[in-house]
Amino acid sequence: MLRFHFLPKFSLVVFCSFILFTIIGTLSHEFGHIAVAKYFGYDIALDYGSMNYFQKGYLKDPALKELNNIVAEYDYNTYGSWPTDMKSKVEALSLVLDKKYPSIPDTHALYVALGGPLQTLLTSFIGLLILFFRRKKRKDQFKLMDWLAVFMSLFALREVFNYAQASYSVICLSKSSFHADEFKISRYLGCNEWGIPTISLIIGLTISFYIIFKIIPIKYRFSFIVSGLVGGILGFAIWFGFLGEMLFN
Repeated sequence: MLRFHFLPKFSLVVFCSFILFTIIGTLSHEFGHIAVAKYFGYDIALDYGSMNYFQKGYLKDPALKELNNIVAEYDYNTYGSWPTDMKSKVEALSLVLDKKYPSIPDTHALYVALGGPLQTLLTSFIGLLILFFRRKKRKDQFKLMDWLAVFMSLFALREVFNYAQASYSVICLSKSSFHADEFKISRYLGCNEWGIPTISLIIGLTISFYIIFKIIPIKYRFSFIVSGLVGGILGFAIWFGFLGEMLFN
């Protein structure tokens, strides 16, 4: 149920909070991957919207540093026109690295891929747990802790967003390959590529609808939905558009 009454001051707070929590959610998601990769002993490279992991010692290997220096000097997009001696050197260095550092096992890759979504959903369930234990106090007044728990619970919206983004790519861009964690997990498990994303979507929608239409007081719902939608989209655009790259570079 909604009351179409817009609360400007409240909406501004929610708007800014969604921008902030979109960024926090993105980084904490990556730390979920990092925690698993660290457990297996891999070296980590964190970027503003992704993380990469490598065999121990790979990032500090002299051969990799030399390879990176060459790539920095020459444009890799024009590799075909590089001098023959440089291409030979790159191939030799790549071969050294391939022999020295074996490929990452699929089981490890699966667990690392799981780390991000599990962290996101764990945060969401912790938020739900806080709301559950505060259900009696919440009847008198919705306080800061309740709002914090609401935003934690809505981390599950990431699963909805990922599915929507992939669906848009299929319908409007004719894409057929996806790199989101849920699709990777499906491939590692050998099931239909859309299997895990669909399950994640259902979980995300269930939690989100429960929070919005059951937990948030009715007088705040319309303002929360409108400002949250705009703030979430803008937060994504700001972080991936320029802020993330600016801070990490």
